Amino acid sequence: MKKIKFSDHQKGVLFALIALFSWGIHGPAGRYLAINSVDMYFVTASRFWLGTFVFLSFLLVNKKTDFNFRKNIRDVILLAFIGLFMNSVLYHLTLIYLPATLVMILENLSPVFVLMFSFIVLSIKPKIFEIVALGLSALGLIFIITAKEGFSSSSSNYGLGIVLGILTGLTFGFYTFFSYKLVNPIKKDPLEIISFLFKIFLISSILLTPVFFRNSQKPANFRQWFWLIEMGIFQSGLSYLFWNYALRYLTANTVSIMFFLTILFTTVNEVLFLGLKLNSGLILGGFLIILSGYILGTGSGRKKNQISIMKLQANEQI
Repeated sequence: MKKIKFSDHQKGVLFALIALFSWGIHGPAGRYLAINSVDMYFVTASRFWLGTFVFLSFLLVNKKTDFNFRKNIRDVILLAFIGLFMNSVLYHLTLIYLPATLVMILENLSPVFVLMFSFIVLSIKPKIFEIVALGLSALGLIFIITAKEGFSSSSSNYGLGIVLGILTGLTFGFYTFFSYKLVNPIKKDPLEIISFLFKIFLISSILLTPVFFRNSQKPANFRQWFWLIEMGIFQSGLSYLFWNYALRYLTANTVSIMFFLTILFTTVNEVLFLGLKLNSGLILGGFLIILSGYILGTGSGRKKNQISIMKLQANEQI
């Protein structure tokens, strides 16, 4: 039987889709726990420690125990603090002041910040197809959100919530861009990537540990514990693993814009498990996001093929 071979670009897209689909489960699962009054900070801290355990297990099974904590320690600490710890804290603070719809929109500003970091730090200008894909994704996002809940908010701290939400998108954009910079030199060694994830998750978990000593509502039955453990193993562990594997093959700009697909996958899971009914807004929004993903995939894939052809021609001339 002939084995199916994937190009590096196809591998990157596949890894990103697996991570994004898994993150699409996070919303419905987290909502279920929140509805049952489980403390979200306890959920976050538990998820981070479970994710840390997932990465440690991978390393121990592969007998990689030479953890070099001094390597890029300043960048690793900065990424763990801003990209993971602060992102999680800001996300939950935003939920206090804004409805979930607005929080979702503001968190998905992260691709804009990734494009900004790429331009400021690396002097890389966004490509036309990236701008088109970003615009279509944003439009699809608005259709889906307005079709689900709308934008209304009665919070007296609405302005503060908006600022916190923008910072949530900024911190995840920070994570995507700078984790790409740290992963790129070690992209040929999957165990080094897992070791990198283990270190940033361990630091973030330690920072969140005081949460366990709060007097708060814990999961009360098997079903609640099941979803908490599922979120820790898959959304905090394996999803970040596949996300960083995607960064081995795709640019930070491409991967960040694909993040919009989490909204589509979240909506699909809400239809399947939470009884959300389809309407024209959800269908149109989903179509626009899928279209943006197609444009993004074909655009970046075509560019890589052109570069490969140019390299081949150069070698033939030599």
